[in-house]
Amino acid sequence: MTMTDSGLELPAVVSRDEWREARRELLEKEKELTRKRDELNAKRRRLPMVAIDEDYVFEGSDGEASLLDLFDGRRQLIVYHFMFDPEWEEGCPSCSTWADHITRSHCNHLCARGTTLALVSRAPLAKIEPFKERMGWTIPWYSSSGSDFNYDFHVTTDEAVAPVEYNFMNAAMLERKHLDYHLEGEQPGISVFLRDGDTVYHTYSTYGRGTEQVGGANYFLDLTALGRQEDWEEPKGRVIGLGAQAGSGRIRYPDEYDESEE
Repeated sequence: MTMTDSGLELPAVVSRDEWREARRELLEKEKELTRKRDELNAKRRRLPMVAIDEDYVFEGSDGEASLLDLFDGRRQLIVYHFMFDPEWEEGCPSCSTWADHITRSHCNHLCARGTTLALVSRAPLAKIEPFKERMGWTIPWYSSSGSDFNYDFHVTTDEAVAPVEYNFMNAAMLERKHLDYHLEGEQPGISVFLRDGDTVYHTYSTYGRGTEQVGGANYFLDLTALGRQEDWEEPKGRVIGLGAQAGSGRIRYPDEYDESEE
């Protein structure tokens, strides 16, 4: 490793030939990961599915909607469970970062393949819509307030409402793994549905860092020497960035970046 005058630890400086050899070694690992990911995706496509019998009611910009309505006439539906508690005045910053990666072109490519992407939160629509306008998003966003949708798909945990489960772990398992912060409140996740006529099936759900697999800015940063610049990453000491809040560890809302960072 190389230490800069500012104390930032960087990779070693080597010759071009040494770099090429090291890169070839890493390429083998990358190819192995790609093959494993292809195998995993094939297994995901072969997962059994569960018919949805509950009559969930959502509220969207056009009024009440059923789960079938959220498909908007398409064959598949991807729901991002956006963390927005009814008592909060703003949505989750991390979820906002995720949602800010979704552009019109993303939605166009999905729609062309018979797939709708929508956000769902427990917050009332009266709080969701001003926040959505502030962020400048056009993605469909529905309120599940008053329904059991969040509890049934384990993205709101409350022992008083339903047995706690998150990322396919019950309360005892979460406690053993010191994941107590998942025992109560709003949780991140993605759920995927398929319809056959008017019958809706649940085909897949993922939670926590599983939501990263759709990509976004973090996957670009993973290609760089400094990485995502988050405290948990190895090697340590690479949190830099620009602006007054750089290195603070707080994830900002998309509209909080100043012009020097754009």
